[in-house]
Amino acid sequence: MHVWREGHARRRGRKPSVVPFQGYGGPGWVRVVGRVLIVRPRKKTRTGELASVRGWRSFIGVPVSFAPVHVRIGDTVHELMADRGGVIDSVVPADLPGGWQEFTMSVEDQEPVRARAFIVGEDTDFGIISDVDDTVMVTALPRPLVAAWNSFVVDEHARLPVPGMAVLLERLVAQNPGSPVIYLSTGAWNVAPTLQRFLSRHLFPRGDAPHRLGTHPRPLVPQRP
Repeated sequence: MHVWREGHARRRGRKPSVVPFQGYGGPGWVRVVGRVLIVRPRKKTRTGELASVRGWRSFIGVPVSFAPVHVRIGDTVHELMADRGGVIDSVVPADLPGGWQEFTMSVEDQEPVRARAFIVGEDTDFGIISDVDDTVMVTALPRPLVAAWNSFVVDEHARLPVPGMAVLLERLVAQNPGSPVIYLSTGAWNVAPTLQRFLSRHLFPRGDAPHRLGTHPRPLVPQRP
Protein backbone atom coordinates (compact mmCIF):
# COMPACT_ATOMS: atom_id res chain seq x y z
CA MET A 1 0.00 0.00 0.00
CA HIS A 2 2.82 2.44 0.87
CA VAL A 3 4.58 1.69 -2.43
CA TRP A 4 1.38 2.20 -4.44
CA ARG A 5 0.55 5.48 -2.69
CA GLU A 6 4.11 6.78 -3.10
CA GLY A 7 4.13 5.91 -6.82
CA HIS A 8 0.74 7.55 -7.32
CA ALA A 9 1.90 10.75 -5.56
CA ARG A 10 5.14 10.92 -7.56
CA ARG A 11 3.26 10.48 -10.85
CA ARG A 12 1.26 13.57 -9.86
CA GLY A 13 4.49 15.51 -9.51
CA ARG A 14 4.72 15.64 -5.73
CA LYS A 15 8.08 15.52 -3.99
CA PRO A 16 9.07 14.14 -0.58
CA SER A 17 10.12 16.40 2.25
CA VAL A 18 11.58 15.94 5.71
CA VAL A 19 9.40 16.71 8.73
CA PRO A 20 11.92 17.22 11.58
CA PHE A 21 11.07 16.44 15.19
CA GLN A 22 12.96 18.05 18.06
CA GLY A 23 15.71 15.80 19.31
CA TYR A 24 18.21 15.78 22.13
CA GLY A 25 21.81 14.85 22.77
CA GLY A 26 24.75 14.93 25.09
CA PRO A 27 28.52 15.26 24.95
CA GLY A 28 29.61 13.66 21.67
CA TRP A 29 26.20 12.60 20.30
CA VAL A 30 22.83 13.80 19.00
CA ARG A 31 19.61 11.87 18.51
CA VAL A 32 18.18 12.92 15.11
CA VAL A 33 14.45 12.30 14.71
CA GLY A 34 12.10 13.07 11.84
CA ARG A 35 10.00 11.60 9.05
CA VAL A 36 10.09 11.61 5.25
CA LEU A 37 6.63 12.24 3.80
CA ILE A 38 4.86 13.37 0.68
CA VAL A 39 2.18 15.76 1.92
CA ARG A 40 -0.06 18.40 0.48
CA PRO A 41 0.98 21.97 1.33
CA ARG A 42 -1.06 23.38 4.22
CA LYS A 43 -3.59 25.99 3.20
CA LYS A 44 -3.40 29.53 4.56
CA THR A 45 -6.15 31.72 5.96
CA ARG A 46 -6.99 35.19 4.66
CA THR A 47 -4.63 36.65 7.26
CA GLY A 48 -1.72 34.62 5.90
CA GLU A 49 -1.59 32.17 8.81
CA LEU A 50 -1.51 28.41 8.30
CA ALA A 51 -4.99 26.91 8.52
CA SER A 52 -5.70 24.53 11.39
CA VAL A 53 -5.82 20.81 10.71
CA ARG A 54 -8.38 18.20 11.69
CA GLY A 55 -6.96 15.08 13.29
CA TRP A 56 -7.58 12.68 10.40
CA ARG A 57 -5.41 14.76 8.06
CA SER A 58 -2.35 13.86 10.12
CA PHE A 59 -2.74 10.26 8.93
CA ILE A 60 -3.01 10.76 5.15
CA GLY A 61 0.57 11.82 4.41
CA VAL A 62 2.45 9.33 2.21
CA PRO A 63 5.51 7.88 4.01
CA VAL A 64 8.59 7.40 1.84
CA SER A 65 10.20 4.09 2.74
CA PHE A 66 13.97 3.72 3.05
CA ALA A 67 14.69 7.24 1.83
CA PRO A 68 18.31 8.44 2.20
CA VAL A 69 18.42 11.60 4.32
CA HIS A 70 21.37 13.98 4.56
CA VAL A 71 21.91 15.55 7.96
CA ARG A 72 24.40 18.41 8.22
CA ILE A 73 25.66 19.23 11.71
CA GLY A 74 28.28 21.92 11.55
CA ASP A 75 30.68 20.96 8.76
CA THR A 76 29.87 17.23 8.96
CA VAL A 77 27.27 15.51 6.77
CA HIS A 78 25.71 12.24 7.92
CA GLU A 79 23.69 10.03 5.56
CA LEU A 80 20.85 8.31 7.37
CA MET A 81 18.21 5.91 6.13
CA ALA A 82 14.51 6.16 6.95
CA ASP A 83 12.70 2.96 7.91
CA ARG A 84 9.79 1.46 5.98
CA GLY A 85 7.42 3.97 7.60
CA GLY A 86 9.60 6.92 6.62
CA VAL A 87 10.78 7.46 10.21
CA ILE A 88 14.34 8.67 10.88
CA ASP A 89 15.55 7.88 14.39
CA SER A 90 19.33 7.67 14.71
CA VAL A 91 22.11 8.69 17.05
CA VAL A 92 25.02 10.40 15.28
CA PRO A 93 28.36 11.62 16.63
CA ALA A 94 28.56 15.39 17.15
CA ASP A 95 30.31 17.75 19.53
CA LEU A 96 27.91 20.58 20.27
CA PRO A 97 27.66 23.00 23.19
CA GLY A 98 24.84 22.69 25.71
CA GLY A 99 21.40 24.13 25.03
CA TRP A 100 19.30 24.31 21.86
CA GLN A 101 21.31 23.78 18.68
CA GLU A 102 20.27 23.79 15.02
CA PHE A 103 21.21 21.59 12.09
CA THR A 104 19.67 20.81 8.69
CA MET A 105 18.05 17.77 7.07
CA SER A 106 17.36 17.21 3.38
CA VAL A 107 16.08 14.48 1.07
CA GLU A 108 16.39 14.01 -2.71
CA ASP A 109 18.10 17.36 -3.31
CA GLN A 110 15.13 19.23 -1.86
CA GLU A 111 15.69 22.45 0.08
CA PRO A 112 17.21 21.64 3.49
CA VAL A 113 14.94 22.14 6.47
CA ARG A 114 16.04 23.28 9.91
CA ALA A 115 15.91 20.90 12.84
CA ARG A 116 16.70 21.45 16.52
CA ALA A 117 18.04 19.39 19.35
CA PHE A 118 18.62 20.12 23.03
CA ILE A 119 22.13 19.20 24.11
CA VAL A 120 22.33 18.22 27.77
CA GLY A 121 25.42 19.62 29.45
CA GLU A 122 27.83 17.35 31.34
CA ASP A 123 27.04 19.10 34.63
CA THR A 124 23.25 18.73 34.23
CA ASP A 125 21.75 16.36 36.78
CA PHE A 126 18.04 17.33 36.60
CA GLY A 127 15.58 16.69 33.80
CA ILE A 128 11.82 16.63 33.24
CA ILE A 129 10.01 13.75 31.55
CA SER A 130 6.29 14.22 31.04
CA ASP A 131 3.57 12.07 29.53
CA VAL A 132 1.31 13.71 26.92
CA ASP A 133 -2.05 11.92 26.97
CA ASP A 134 -4.24 13.33 29.75
CA THR A 135 -1.16 14.84 31.36
CA VAL A 136 -0.53 17.90 29.19
CA MET A 137 -3.34 17.35 26.64
CA VAL A 138 -6.90 16.19 27.37
CA THR A 139 -7.38 13.07 25.22
CA ALA A 140 -9.85 11.02 27.31
CA LEU A 141 -7.98 7.77 26.60
CA PRO A 142 -10.04 5.80 29.18
CA ARG A 143 -13.09 6.53 26.98
CA PRO A 144 -12.23 5.04 23.55
CA LEU A 145 -15.03 6.65 21.53
CA VAL A 146 -14.31 10.11 22.94
CA ALA A 147 -10.57 9.61 22.40
CA ALA A 148 -11.18 8.59 18.77
CA TRP A 149 -13.38 11.64 18.20
CA ASN A 150 -10.72 13.93 19.68
CA SER A 151 -7.93 12.31 17.65
CA PHE A 152 -9.56 12.08 14.22
CA VAL A 153 -12.39 14.62 14.01
CA VAL A 154 -11.75 17.58 16.30
CA ASP A 155 -9.88 20.60 14.91
CA GLU A 156 -6.39 20.79 16.38
CA HIS A 157 -7.08 24.27 17.77
CA ALA A 158 -9.97 22.84 19.80
CA ARG A 159 -7.76 20.45 21.77
CA LEU A 160 -7.60 21.42 25.46
CA PRO A 161 -4.56 21.47 27.76
CA VAL A 162 -4.67 19.93 31.21
CA PRO A 163 -5.25 22.93 33.55
CA GLY A 164 -2.15 24.11 35.37
CA MET A 165 0.38 21.79 33.70
CA ALA A 166 2.01 24.46 31.53
CA VAL A 167 2.60 26.65 34.59
CA LEU A 168 3.93 23.72 36.64
CA LEU A 169 6.43 22.63 33.99
CA GLU A 170 7.49 26.21 33.27
CA ARG A 171 8.24 26.78 36.96
CA LEU A 172 10.26 23.57 37.15
CA VAL A 173 12.35 24.71 34.19
CA ALA A 174 12.81 28.19 35.70
CA GLN A 175 14.01 26.66 38.97
CA ASN A 176 16.44 24.35 37.15
CA PRO A 177 18.12 26.29 34.32
CA GLY A 178 19.55 24.11 31.58
CA SER A 179 17.35 21.13 32.39
CA PRO A 180 15.99 19.15 29.40
CA VAL A 181 12.26 18.57 28.93
CA ILE A 182 11.12 15.40 27.18
CA TYR A 183 7.48 14.65 26.33
CA LEU A 184 6.53 11.00 25.85
CA SER A 185 3.58 9.52 23.99
CA THR A 186 2.49 6.08 22.80
CA GLY A 187 0.70 7.72 19.86
CA ALA A 188 1.67 7.31 16.21
CA TRP A 189 4.47 9.39 14.71
CA ASN A 190 1.80 10.95 12.47
CA VAL A 191 0.59 13.22 15.26
CA ALA A 192 4.03 14.46 16.35
CA PRO A 193 3.83 17.77 14.39
CA THR A 194 0.33 18.40 15.78
CA LEU A 195 1.56 17.85 19.34
CA GLN A 196 4.52 20.16 18.81
CA ARG A 197 2.18 22.93 17.64
CA PHE A 198 -0.15 22.25 20.59
CA LEU A 199 2.68 22.54 23.14
CA SER A 200 3.90 25.79 21.60
CA ARG A 201 0.39 27.28 21.33
CA HIS A 202 -0.37 26.62 25.01
CA LEU A 203 3.00 27.91 26.25
CA PHE A 204 4.44 24.64 27.49
CA PRO A 205 8.23 24.67 27.90
CA ARG A 206 10.01 23.89 24.67
CA GLY A 207 11.01 20.25 24.82
CA ASP A 208 12.07 17.25 22.84
CA ALA A 209 8.63 16.22 21.73
CA PRO A 210 7.00 13.89 21.38
CA HIS A 211 9.08 10.71 21.61
CA ARG A 212 7.55 7.27 21.75
CA LEU A 213 8.02 5.08 24.77
CA GLY A 214 10.80 2.56 24.55
CA THR A 215 12.69 4.22 21.69
CA HIS A 216 15.47 6.00 23.57
CA PRO A 217 18.85 4.67 22.39
CA ARG A 218 20.87 6.71 24.87
CA PRO A 219 20.47 7.71 28.55
CA LEU A 220 19.16 11.19 29.22
CA VAL A 221 22.38 12.22 30.95
CA PRO A 222 25.76 10.46 30.99
CA GLN A 223 25.98 7.68 33.55
CA ARG A 224 28.20 8.49 36.50
CA PRO A 225 29.87 6.11 38.93
